[in-house]
Amino acid sequence: MPRGLITAGLVVAMLARSADAGFVLVTRVDTKVAKLSKDAIKAVFSNRTKTWSNGDTVVLVVGSEDSPAMQWLAPTFFNVSTKTYLTKVKQDVFKGDMRHPLFADDDATTLKRIESTAGVVGWVTEAGAKKLPRDLAVVPSD
Repeated sequence: MPRGLITAGLVVAMLARSADAGFVLVTRVDTKVAKLSKDAIKAVFSNRTKTWSNGDTVVLVVGSEDSPAMQWLAPTFFNVSTKTYLTKVKQDVFKGDMRHPLFADDDATTLKRIESTAGVVGWVTEAGAKKLPRDLAVVPSD
């Protein structure tokens, strides 16, 4: 099978997995993010994007290796294990390249973390995002 077809198949599988996973990206309304592409989301969660367009510093909400959101995020966007992804985050923090993330293993705690500080972004289940406080919003992706 030609290599291009294998790569295209993996991309289709990853997108299907993300749609079926039931996770949505949430941030504060004052972050003013109307929409993010899959590549832009990857840039945010890989520390390539360090500030939002409104000037706020990007602050990630991450969970433990066992959290459903991290078990979904790492293989879906980075094709690595949760442990590998979180190790990279810790290394970036240690080097001073990344602001220390906020930790949360469930939807309620993730939403509290996002509400707490400007620029914070994290993943919650679709069910957890159904009744967002008015100062939080789901960030659509294409």
